[in-house]
Amino acid sequence: MATEVEACRNLLEQRNALAEQAMKAEIALVRTIRERICPVLSQQADRANANDRNELTIDYQALLVCRHKAEEQLLRSQRVHYVNRQRFRFYTAAGAELARQADGLDQELRDRRCSQLR
Repeated sequence: MATEVEACRNLLEQRNALAEQAMKAEIALVRTIRERICPVLSQQADRANANDRNELTIDYQALLVCRHKAEEQLLRSQRVHYVNRQRFRFYTAAGAELARQADGLDQELRDRRCSQLR
């Protein structure tokens, strides 16, 4: 039983790592578009993220509007390569492939009845 739990834990860690890499690819894509649409606001957000003390004041509403614009532009200009189990759309080929692999491991976790770790 301990080996089954360890196998499930390993699968879960692999799935989480793949899912994280897949999301990073998509976040980078949206960030690139956001930087094009709202360069000054994007720089402010980057500086605030780099500053642990968050001394910079950011117009979060404007940043949110900018992000929505970036996502709308992405929807209009890029094809969706994959939609994962959580219905998240992947526009990059690399992110889509990683997400597919993560979903495959997620299915394997279900097949092995590894629900105790989820």
